[in-house]
Amino acid sequence: MNLKLAYLSRGKLFFKQGDLAARQIESEFGQDIVNRSLQRQQRNEWKTQSANNPFSGAMLWGMDQNDPRRLRVAIGAVSGGTREGELLFALETDAVGGLFVYDWDQGEEKRLFHREALRARDLDVHPENGLIVCARHYPNGQASIAIVRGNDLQAVTEGDSIDEAPTWIPGAGKQLVFQSAGIGRNQQGYAVGISPIAIQRLDLQTGSLATVLENPAHDFLQPHLDATGNLYFIRRPYEALGRQPYTIVKAIQDVILFPFRLLRAIFHWLNFMSLVYSRKPLTTAAGPKVEGDDAKTLILRGRIIDAEKAVREGAPGEASALVPPTWELVKRNAAGGEQVLAKSVVAFDLDSDGHVVYTNGTAVYGLEPDSTPQMLFKGKLIENLVIVK
Repeated sequence: MNLKLAYLSRGKLFFKQGDLAARQIESEFGQDIVNRSLQRQQRNEWKTQSANNPFSGAMLWGMDQNDPRRLRVAIGAVSGGTREGELLFALETDAVGGLFVYDWDQGEEKRLFHREALRARDLDVHPENGLIVCARHYPNGQASIAIVRGNDLQAVTEGDSIDEAPTWIPGAGKQLVFQSAGIGRNQQGYAVGISPIAIQRLDLQTGSLATVLENPAHDFLQPHLDATGNLYFIRRPYEALGRQPYTIVKAIQDVILFPFRLLRAIFHWLNFMSLVYSRKPLTTAAGPKVEGDDAKTLILRGRIIDAEKAVREGAPGEASALVPPTWELVKRNAAGGEQVLAKSVVAFDLDSDGHVVYTNGTAVYGLEPDSTPQMLFKGKLIENLVIVK
């Protein structure tokens, strides 16, 4: 299977063609943000030079928050471009985000536009008219389906919901499918739960919205429809979020673990005071803590995954799956008949020729029509992948 693939791993973008080794594509715009941050730090370095006062310097001027080492620059979505030989990707930082086109033959990056606090995910390009659709995320936890209009995004869904993973339906004009879940909030407006994820179909020309598939016991993720009407999606058991019942077992665990948790809190307090007065930590085993999830954990479609545990418990010599076998890649025909194509699927994509590629998080597999999966290559913490032209 000689395909061109792009995939995301820990906010980094990689491109792989056939049997050639995967190569990372770094954004010039993102690197420029880091460089400017470094220059600002160097210009203000005098503010952190006083070593006599423990409450001066970085702590007094707040430079810790602007440390370039803490700056988050990540690629959150990728798709094939409007022309052959191009990649479309969305980059986001703590302050701004934008859409970019990358020509992998020329090695050139072109910025389409950028906006403050823009978070675009799940890009897809219409195969006929080049219209770009994505999921736009907001600080309050909501996400809506949006269309690129000029130098901005126009929302085409609304409501207190999480609408993600839109894909165009081949040969159906401006129609698409996407996954959607409602958000449950308390009286103070805080999210306390999310409904099961359903698949919706939207016609942009008529504005009609219809539910394609829903089940209170399952989530249905990353829907794709092929030209013959077959629906592909990832099915996993629904897990209710929010406050869990406080059982007697948890109460006993809290009592037993209380002394250890108290000692840990005291240690972290002493470590903080050591940093303040001597600028040296009590331990140097792991270096400074990195904000956010680390290499041990990651978030996949709303679920926190213990990547280290998954790899450790995997069979020796095999590509350990990051998600359990209950994450199934399913093919559903127009009559409602279903076929499970693969298990432990994190993400997948298909092209117009019926080729399916999917990943379990540590390897990518190819699936030809009426054949068994074949491992294409191994990777590390693969979160999403797409087939490109």
